[in-house]
Amino acid sequence: MLHRLKGRIYEKIIILLVLSMASLSSSLWASELYGKISYKGTPLKGAEISVQDKKIKTNDIGFYSVDLNPGSYTLEIKLPDGSSKSQKVEVYPQDTEKNLKID
Repeated sequence: MLHRLKGRIYEKIIILLVLSMASLSSSLWASELYGKISYKGTPLKGAEISVQDKKIKTNDIGFYSVDLNPGSYTLEIKLPDGSSKSQKVEVYPQDTEKNLKID
């Protein structure tokens, strides 16, 4: 009985370690996508940006930042006039800067 109990405890510890490592490894692959967005020549402040299941906002100088795994993405940017603009970006394994000018 004691032997079976020890085996179950070790089994649970191993499962927890594997799950922890999987969670850690996915965050290790994430890169930061960042940059500034300008709209008609001025910083686009307070704009909502949607990418995958994430929503972020630009700050007062039009700066944005989001952690994403490397790959191709489409940013949906809400403009002050209520319309939206799509912008394709490529995120690399290292942090990626992407400044956008929207007219």
